[in-house]
Amino acid sequence: MSGFGEKYTERRQHLRDTWFPNTQQDLDRLEQETGIHLRFALGEVPEDAREEIAAEQATHGAFLHIPLKDDYMALSYKTLALWRLTEERFEADYVIKVDDDNYVRLDRLATALGQWSDMGAEYIGCFKTRRSRGNTTADPTQRWHDPHHRIFEEDHSRYAEGPFYALRGRVISAILRAGLAPRLGGPEDMMVGALMKAFNVTWYDDRRLCHMEGCTPAMIGFKWDHAVRDFMDHELRAPTLCCLSQASSQQVPPVDECTDPSQYHQEGLRCLHLLHTDATCASPTLTDGQLPLSTFYNYSVDHQWIADRAPPESNWRFFAHGHARRGTGD
Repeated sequence: MSGFGEKYTERRQHLRDTWFPNTQQDLDRLEQETGIHLRFALGEVPEDAREEIAAEQATHGAFLHIPLKDDYMALSYKTLALWRLTEERFEADYVIKVDDDNYVRLDRLATALGQWSDMGAEYIGCFKTRRSRGNTTADPTQRWHDPHHRIFEEDHSRYAEGPFYALRGRVISAILRAGLAPRLGGPEDMMVGALMKAFNVTWYDDRRLCHMEGCTPAMIGFKWDHAVRDFMDHELRAPTLCCLSQASSQQVPPVDECTDPSQYHQEGLRCLHLLHTDATCASPTLTDGQLPLSTFYNYSVDHQWIADRAPPESNWRFFAHGHARRGTGD
């Protein structure tokens, strides 16, 4: 999933400089060798971006154009439109959604697809309980308002986080054939989770898709944005590849270097490059004949430590649909 504007153009270029195939020929070869059909998914191209997107596509290969207005607050609509498009154009075993701020090992992903199929997994991702922000999911004035919040609150069920998850193609086909009009709006990953719960699909919590330790033999996906923002405590977390001093990859930098919101994007792009140049990232996919599974994750965070170092609340405001909303960051 990607979007329009300088930030997203820069992200796509960084991905092409690292793990994402850089030309249409490379994309075609990936499909032939692994069966993975990889595209950046964009909504309708606004008039002021048409020339730029056409040039980018001519140089680097086709986009997957989704026929609706591309807007962050309409991600659930974009997701359903993406399902319809993939249903019409492909016979997909799995449809995998990845945000454009992730580092991905495509060779390991190809191996993992076989593992998921063998275990009968239909909904795969890094699963979480509802967000720990008091009652913000129930509050329609908040950014993270979720019209599905009661579905998860009643039995503390979980859903896969939005940055990287996979759905069995036949599950998507079944939902589309059912002719449902699901309750849209709110966080897209919660909408998907609600549908998967309704269809009682087989889910697999695969922590290799949200790895937080840099390059290891188990890492498939690494979201630099989370690493830059949430994993800075050298006592709770060994120094990560992200948010480290450029002078030394072994030293945790001054707090301000990692907590300035204006630096998150550039720091994240630098993190992606550090991952790609790490010797461990270039290691062979298979060591003992198997790609190790990884399902356990000890998610312990000193929230007070982060709160004490967080930017002023006034820095986390934005406007959406004419209403001022307080962003809590994630």
